Amino acid sequence: ASASMMFARGRRPAARLVRAFRIMASDRVPGVKTTSGAPVTQPISKEAASAAARMEAAVRAQREQRQRDSQSAKVEAQLSSAPAALVGGSHLRALATSLDARIDGQSAAKDIVMRALRRRRLGLSDAERPLRMLFAGPSGVGKTELGMACCEALLGSCVPDKNFRRWNLSEFSHPSKFNRLTGGDPNYVGYKEGGELTNFIRQAEDRRARRMGGKGRDHTSCVILFDEVDRAADGLLTFLMNFLDSGTIASGNGDTVDATKAVIIMTTNCGRDAINAARDAAAAAADGLSGPGALFATDAAVAAGVGTRADGVMMAAIKREVLREICDGRWENLGRLGTIVPFMPLGADGRRAVVQRQLGAVGGRLG
Repeated sequence: ASASMMFARGRRPAARLVRAFRIMASDRVPGVKTTSGAPVTQPISKEAASAAARMEAAVRAQREQRQRDSQSAKVEAQLSSAPAALVGGSHLRALATSLDARIDGQSAAKDIVMRALRRRRLGLSDAERPLRMLFAGPSGVGKTELGMACCEALLGSCVPDKNFRRWNLSEFSHPSKFNRLTGGDPNYVGYKEGGELTNFIRQAEDRRARRMGGKGRDHTSCVILFDEVDRAADGLLTFLMNFLDSGTIASGNGDTVDATKAVIIMTTNCGRDAINAARDAAAAAADGLSGPGALFATDAAVAAGVGTRADGVMMAAIKREVLREICDGRWENLGRLGTIVPFMPLGADGRRAVVQRQLGAVGGRLG
């Protein structure tokens, strides 16, 4: 009996193995072909398909996160190291070259901006205030592009949300939107998170300190661009009064942010009628000349808008319109805008250069 029981126990695993082989042979396993050569398929359950989809999505998200982390590390390394072009007098000599390489035409505007940047770099401007400039002129003449070129000339690169930030103030057409810049008032949800402007300045200042290693205390931290400032709601400059005046701004949680090392650029379409009138006057004056004098008047006066008697009249008209449209009629706000830089309409040569640059960019993307 004991022998028969041992024999039965010995046969039981073999019987199970035979049944397992029968199940595998009769089942349809993916990737296994039958004797006829036809592929064997096996439908999977909905739970298994859902689990496989979740795993695939998790792997894809992890791969994308690694790519983002790698890109962020490269950008941080680029921002944390001071380029060689920014050290010493070579930086001052490279300002004009950098602006000319990025902007076509607008020789007068580039000259004004270059002088302001040089004064800033040499420590001749007020170090207790940020550098402020208002670019005034018609649309499509390079105001926003010159702001990005200033960031690239000062910091060696223009990386959005890192050392350059642009706000289109047409989105701030109601005073209730102003808190986006500094954060909500206390007792409001999210007021401790700070605002878009205050958080950006704080992070840029931290990068400047790490990049310069505590040595270049006067080095620029970031470039802030307020685009279409004339389309914002009334009271924006009053809201930013202390920021434009002394370079400090308080966030919603009460922390004060120092922006004295920033460059603040504002753009507006105010003054386009006065600029067009000055251009027409310069062209009329050039028509009355002949020889080298006509060439000089055409290049400097018509294309740049400098060197004519209409300059004073043009600037006075621009200031009046800016005072009415942007400064809420308050003269103290006009002084907080800093240097007003007029942009003339592009001439034929400027438009041709812009078209060639755009065609070159398209060719580069296709190649």
